[in-house]
Formats: sequence, C-alpha cells, structure tokens
Amino acid sequence: MFKVIVMIKRKQGLSMEEFIRYYENHHAPLGLSKVPNLKRYVRHFLRPFGNAIYAADAETPYDVLTEICFDDEADFQRGMDYLSDPETAAIIGADEERLFERASIRFMLVESHESDLAGR
Repeated sequence: MFKVIVMIKRKQGLSMEEFIRYYENHHAPLGLSKVPNLKRYVRHFLRPFGNAIYAADAETPYDVLTEICFDDEADFQRGMDYLSDPETAAIIGADEERLFERASIRFMLVESHESDLAGR
C-alpha cells in the first residue's frame, strides 16, 4: 500500500466544528468523486492536548492530517493526474478556498514501521 499524509490548516475564521462539518459533508465526498483509484481516505482532525509534561498550544499548526492510500506509487501518480486536470483542479481549488489556508497544504509520503506488541 502506498500512503500519503496531507497536513492542512483550516481557513481563518472557521471554527473547528464548522471545519469538520464542511470537510465531512462537502469536501470529502467531492474528493472521492474525483479520485476513483483511492483505496483508503481518512481524516484525522487534530485538537491541542497538554498535561504536566507536554504543553498545549492554543492554536495548532495543522487542523487535519488527511491519509490517502493507493495500491502503489503509480496509482498515486494517476490520482494526482486526475486532480491536475484543469477542470477538476478548478472545482477542487474553489472548494479548498472555502475550507483551507491553501498555502498550508503539505503532502508527505509515508514510510511506516509498526512495532510488534504481542511479545512484550
């Protein structure tokens, strides 16, 4: 599986609740309709956490980590090609303008290493 994480900051002025609601009800379905070869599409919405050891910032650098998965890198590239089509890019871009600080969007390729917890 080929995994990509997209880190995004919500548009200034949107509450976290408004952001999640719009993302889940409008943007996610739009994305699903435009990238047919997705194998997994998960949104991880982030909220500050703090305790005696770790400080909690009032404002986080990102509000969502979006996880998108494909069978392989070639499928990922095909997905990016779908999104780069001028008509699709205009539709997605207009929706992103309503939701995201577009300059904040960062794509990261993921290499996962999972610990075996069964034998500890």
